[in-house]
Amino acid sequence: MLVPSLLRRGVRPTVALLALASASYLVPAHAVPAELSDVGMESRSIQQKETPLPVTGGDNPGAQMGHVFKNAEQEGAGVEQNGLADAVQSDLPPAPGVLGMDVSGWQPNVNWVNEYAKGARFAYVKASEGSYYTSDDFSSQYLGADRVGMLRGAYHFAIPSLTSGAEQARFFIANGGGWSPDGRTLPGLLDIEYNPYPQLGNMCFNMSPAQMNRWITDFTETYRGITGRYPAIYTTTHWWRNCTGNTDVFNFMPLHLASYSHQPGAMPNGWVEQDIWQYSDAGPFAGDSNIFNGTMSDLRGFAANANYRPVGSTRPLVTGKDFIDVPPHHVFYGEVNWLSSNGISRGWEDGTYRPTTSITREVMAAFMYRMAGEPNYSPPARSRFSDVPTSHHFYKEISWLADQGITRGWDDGTFRPDESISREAMATFFYRLAGEPAVVGASPFLDVQRGDTFNREITWLASTGITRGWDDGTFRPQTPVTREAMAAFMYRFTYRP
Repeated sequence: MLVPSLLRRGVRPTVALLALASASYLVPAHAVPAELSDVGMESRSIQQKETPLPVTGGDNPGAQMGHVFKNAEQEGAGVEQNGLADAVQSDLPPAPGVLGMDVSGWQPNVNWVNEYAKGARFAYVKASEGSYYTSDDFSSQYLGADRVGMLRGAYHFAIPSLTSGAEQARFFIANGGGWSPDGRTLPGLLDIEYNPYPQLGNMCFNMSPAQMNRWITDFTETYRGITGRYPAIYTTTHWWRNCTGNTDVFNFMPLHLASYSHQPGAMPNGWVEQDIWQYSDAGPFAGDSNIFNGTMSDLRGFAANANYRPVGSTRPLVTGKDFIDVPPHHVFYGEVNWLSSNGISRGWEDGTYRPTTSITREVMAAFMYRMAGEPNYSPPARSRFSDVPTSHHFYKEISWLADQGITRGWDDGTFRPDESISREAMATFFYRLAGEPAVVGASPFLDVQRGDTFNREITWLASTGITRGWDDGTFRPQTPVTREAMAAFMYRFTYRP
């Protein structure tokens, strides 16, 4: 929902240019563990300097979906494939699904009866931008869609460098962007895309991927806290790759993908399909034309169900116990929930999982035994480890691990059940559990070299995609494994190629 150039359109700003007072804010950091992350999530605030607000209001309805690319089309400029590409104009839908549209103040006079007659069954309407603009046309457009029988929802054009995600979410909700489970109201839509205002910097608003991801988290968590559900996310694959570091952290939210082509094309990381495809800004509908990826019944479910599962999310299906310290936005929420739903982890009695706590060797044994399906096994009458008596609460699991050759303990005859398990020992356990397969190639990690004790095991772990190491190219073999990372390792081990 990108915006036309004000000067090219000959618009005369009628609202005085306001100055944003010098301010700074810290977006709450839901830090992505460096392990398994594409982008290091440094903790720092976004320092705001005195920046003029974009001029909106009156004859200028601000930014709309696909703003930058619509400008490029009008100027005849080439548009990068997988950004949005060339506009598609056709009365025939390019894919099966339910047709819909989106509009803003740039389309002030929509004939909703005609749009419905052409096949549109849902509409997104721009409600707000940043924390400084609301659309004068929102109410009439929103009601117009509703009166002809369309499902309707509101969208917010994000300006993340000016104010916090929480502030903009509250502003959006206060100006029409709320949600209710009435079966007619679509979830709010966060339009997060190319910066349409040169005075605000580059296409990412001069924000780093870490800053952008924290801002999106701040917005979406605030929206959910107030409305009871997460918003959908509108973006392009090209912008997402560049401005979020191609994170997959948000893939539990519905994806509204802009791609002006005959097919959606590549997806942002974390999704394999889109929920809604914005395929044209040149008809058949007023504003932009969209297709919902499903049936009319599915679309109603998208509107009514606060726990709607995105069509193309690669996150594990959530069916297990929710832990109070692993909220849905957590980077490993799906993996931890998978661990719970498969009976591998039961958490603590206080309802926590304690994701950043190091996992001990005894708990690792229990997890592996349960992951193997809790095979029928009778432990020996006499323990092979001097520090694991037969009365130990994980005696059976530790004995099974040893009988399978997965652990051999220390030379002094101990197992050391209460010690944290290191990443190199974890790699060895998984490698032996897999049957010690052949390993081809060299270690990709700077700190794991040929000749190192566990080089083979760590190299195998990387070759199967179970581990990706840290952003600095290291594996850190002697670092303890956290419980959240273990959930990810176990999920990836189970579903490895």
